[in-house]
Formats: sequence, structure tokens, C-alpha cells
Amino acid sequence: MHRVKILAGLLALALLTAGGAFAQVSFTKYVALGDSLTAGFSSGSINQNFQVNSYPALLARQFGITDFQQPLVSPPGLPGILQLTRLVPTPVIAPSAGSGSPINLGLGRAYDNMAVPGATVHDLLTKLRSTSANDPTDLILRGLGFTQLVQGLSLKPTFVTLWIGNNDALGSATAGTDQLLTPVASFEADYRAIVAAIAASGAKMAIANIPDVTSIPFVTTLTRFIINPQTGQPLLVSGNPVPLIGVQPGDFVLLTATTAEAQGFGIPTSLGGNGQPLPGSVVLTAAEAANVRTRVNAYNAIIQTVANERGAALVDANASLTQLATTGVNVGGITYTSAFLRGGVFSYDGVHPTRFGYAFLANTFIDAINQKFGTTVPEVNLFPFVFGPSAITSPAQVSADDSVAGPPFLFTEEARVNLLRSFGVPQSYIDGTPPEAPAPAPTHRPRRPHGHS
Repeated sequence: MHRVKILAGLLALALLTAGGAFAQVSFTKYVALGDSLTAGFSSGSINQNFQVNSYPALLARQFGITDFQQPLVSPPGLPGILQLTRLVPTPVIAPSAGSGSPINLGLGRAYDNMAVPGATVHDLLTKLRSTSANDPTDLILRGLGFTQLVQGLSLKPTFVTLWIGNNDALGSATAGTDQLLTPVASFEADYRAIVAAIAASGAKMAIANIPDVTSIPFVTTLTRFIINPQTGQPLLVSGNPVPLIGVQPGDFVLLTATTAEAQGFGIPTSLGGNGQPLPGSVVLTAAEAANVRTRVNAYNAIIQTVANERGAALVDANASLTQLATTGVNVGGITYTSAFLRGGVFSYDGVHPTRFGYAFLANTFIDAINQKFGTTVPEVNLFPFVFGPSAITSPAQVSADDSVAGPPFLFTEEARVNLLRSFGVPQSYIDGTPPEAPAPAPTHRPRRPHGHS
């Protein structure tokens, strides 16, 4: 009997300990670390109209936080937000004129959302200042001499979300190459250092993995075939579609190829083109795409391992966005997909979400947090993002046809340059003259950052 009582007592203690672990999860001070997807970047711009519905801002509201500070930028944002500047005869997507200004640059403490658009894993750990045009690092870090990680942890958060690593693959894919991918060893060393610093602060955390960047509209929208401008469908010669010059089965023609196609690249002279192949910077070959996918899988394996080691909630952003790219998500009788312009999830840049997309991602985070920590954070009500003033509306969205057969629009050169810069793509790749051998990312294990408390 005495032994039974001891076992019963141990079981009760274990249950109390488990319950106490859940009870110890506090959202009193929440900090978000990451890149453009965490910053609320949309349609090629960091813009207050989207920042207020970034997934961290939505999480903060669901956590009951009333003072959640972000580096807000007035419309039309930095750089000017992409928009449909012309509808006929061909829709044109271009940055708006002018640019916005920082709204709360003088905040006397670090921002709660410290995410820097264009940041890589290494940047989050080491970068202090902007290094190129359209680099918003100084907007968020404000030249204070401290990294994103150090500033975020200086707020002594009780809970942290971390979504970083997207640009370690995305910048390469959007530049039409596999030569800008971060080496796996470098990624792991930096990622482990970041998570170790968060864990040492005592904060609980939710960390998200990396989507398959070859499934986003920026990569998947355009066909490899020449489009008949009269029908918007592949041009048929002798009953067969005509491929763009040099583009092979399995290759991806990037969203930024529309301008080159309009200039005749990829089109034979017999069909009115200049007879030259599309520039390599706007085509991701099948082999390059396979290398990008392999690298993303390796990154995600590291993220999952680290999440398990640190007791973090793992947010499967990869699975959520894959679902959108395949079956779609039905909300209120409306099916949202990853289709460009028509799907309702991705903005005009083909990479970053709409307001609805960010709300959907916020619920992905909430579900993972509740499952891991036994909390009961309420999900974001998607109704206003579908039917209310927060919904994104465009003439294309009401189309019953969710397919885009070719370039029924023109993505301007200015839009291409601004967007690639926001991903941290080197200027040489943007200009289409990459160096023969890009310098490899550092492979040493960085020191754990100091200066935070």
C-alpha cells in the first residue's frame, strides 16, 4: 500500500509539473524576430497599411497585448508599393510614385517587431547597418550599433516568435540561380546560436520553418511557352505550343520575365521576337530548382531538430503554404489559393501575403503554440479579412478562372529591381552579370551575442 501511495504521489507530481510548464508560458512581453514575412512586407513594400496586420501584430492582439510597437512607414511605403498602374490593353504592375516616411523612428526602446526585410539567418545574428539601396536595416535597427537579435532580447521578452531563413533560399531562387544559397553548415551554426540566445533569455518560443520557394507565384505563374497576345493562351504552331527559346521542360520562368518577353526575348524572329533566349536571371532551371528544394529541406531539418531540442513550438509554414498551392483553403465559401492576382493570398509581388494571407499565417502560429504549450489563445477571426474593409480586392480576384496561362500583365523593370533588392540579391545579379564564383558565406560558428539582458 505504501508503495502504491508513493507511485500515486509521483504521478501527481509529474502531472502538476507538466501543468506548471504550460502555466509558465507567458505572453506578457512578446517579441518577433525575422525577415520580410514577419515585418508585414507586402506588394514589394514595407507599408503601415499592411504592417498593422502583420502576423506578429495579429498575434499580439490575440495575446491581449495593447502596446506592440513596429517600425511603421506611412503610405505608399518604402519603396513605393506595387500596384496595377494600368489595366488596358495590358495590366502593368509597377511601384507607386514617391515613398513613405518612418512614423515612430524616435521610439525610446527597441521595437517589439524587430524583423528586417531581406535579412538572412546570418544577418539576424550579426548585421548592424544597411549596406545597399532599398535595404531597410537602418529603418528597424536605427543605427544603434546592436543587431536585431540583441535589440529584441533587450526587451526581456517572455515569448518570442522566430521565422528566419527564407532569404537564405529565396534570394537565390528569385535571381534565377542556385549560387546564392547559404551553405548548410553556416545556416546551422547561425541558427543554433540565435535559438540558444533566445533560450538563455528564459523566453518560450515558436519557430517557423521555410516554405518551398519554388511553389510561390513569383516562380510558378508564368508558362514556359510563348503566349498568343490575342487569346492569352499558348501560341500554337501546327497544333503544338511553342516553347520560349532556351527554356526546357521543368524550368521555371520567373515573374520578372514579363518585361524581357515584351522586349522580344525568348521569342523567335519569325514570331516577332528578337531571337535571343530569355536572360538567365529570369529563368530558374530544373536543376537549379532541385538544388534549391534540397537546400530548403536541409534547412527545415535543422529547424525541426533545434525546435525539438529547445522545446519550442514548431510552426509548419511549409505545409501551410503547400496546402494553398495545391488544394487551397476554403473560408466562408471562398477558396483561397496561391494563384497570382486571383488567389487572394499573395500580393502583387508574388512572394509576400495579402492581409488575408497574414491572418491565415497568424492562425498557423496560434495553432502550433496552443498545441505545444497547452494554451488557449483564440484564433484570428478571418471574417473581416474576407468580407470586411481589411479584404484585398481587385478586378482579377472575382474571376472564376484561377489559372494564369502566361503573362497577361507586365511586371516593370523598376518593380523587378526594387523587389530583388528587398530580398538582398547582390546588384551584380540584378544587373544580370553575376560574378563567376560568388564568395561563400562564412562557415565559422559565430560567438553568442552579448549586450542583452
